Amino acid sequence: MKKFKTFLSFILILLISAVSVLGFSGCGKTVEDEDRFMVYYANKEADDIIYKEQVIEDSASFEQVDLIQLLLDKLFNVDPEETSYYSVKPSGVTVNGMIVKDGEVTIDFSSDYLKMSNVREIIMRASIVLTLIQVNGITGVSFTIDGEPLTDNNGTLIGMMTKERFVDVLLNDEGMLKQESDLTIYFANETGESLVPVVYGFTIDNSSSSMEEYIVSQLIAGPKTKDAYATMSKDVKVLSITTSDKICYVNFSSSFLSQNQTVSDELMVYSIVNSLCQLPYVNAVQFMVESESDVMLHKTFDLSQPLRRKTDLIYK
Repeated sequence: MKKFKTFLSFILILLISAVSVLGFSGCGKTVEDEDRFMVYYANKEADDIIYKEQVIEDSASFEQVDLIQLLLDKLFNVDPEETSYYSVKPSGVTVNGMIVKDGEVTIDFSSDYLKMSNVREIIMRASIVLTLIQVNGITGVSFTIDGEPLTDNNGTLIGMMTKERFVDVLLNDEGMLKQESDLTIYFANETGESLVPVVYGFTIDNSSSSMEEYIVSQLIAGPKTKDAYATMSKDVKVLSITTSDKICYVNFSSSFLSQNQTVSDELMVYSIVNSLCQLPYVNAVQFMVESESDVMLHKTFDLSQPLRRKTDLIYK
């Protein structure tokens, strides 16, 4: 999988800026491109994503839901004689239904969805999201399993997925799936007065979580290295993590307010904020408790507004 690191910097910038070229944003294509859609398939081994241009004549005349259904049909029903592109959906997984509302698509799958490997499951999610957000007016996609919201291995809600969720997907002629990323997670120093960075290797092979979910889970678990100390209690529970318009919404259970952390509230809060804001698609973090954003930590620390990275707390 090392081949996917070729041209990494260029390709990553290309993905983020590809709104007008590949129609990722759903905010409108050029007249010349309005009938062209990039549909994302699995390779033969089902361990990578490849894309194929599909032309849908007069697509602007389609009802939104009909165009989405047509794209899903192209995604899931590949010609059996095709030797380069394969369906991202295993044959045993069925679609129970779909709802399109207020720019968001919710697809309900059968319970066989949960039998997929981590890599196959992430490939399927990425392929569907990157294909459907090209439809004008569609900003996000969510999955349910027999009517229940999809969760990761830790029970955290996956929630609404946008193109930013798959910023680690690369575009090149050989394949798209970036397998490894280095993530910087901030813990406390020995005195509990500053933050120290610890680099973690995020590998898609062993995690069905997003980068945001992985970062927060590691903060709760605590550091595995010397000279770094936990900022959060292991008893803290996360209800959901979603990112939209470059704001990461972290929804904790009430355990977040009652935790007995060994550092100040400020250091604990900014260990989360600084860790999440090093992701290229996150500019700020909005804390929530039981889905409420009007949060006051220990009656003194106001968390009601999104918080941005604070570098003066990082140990120098």
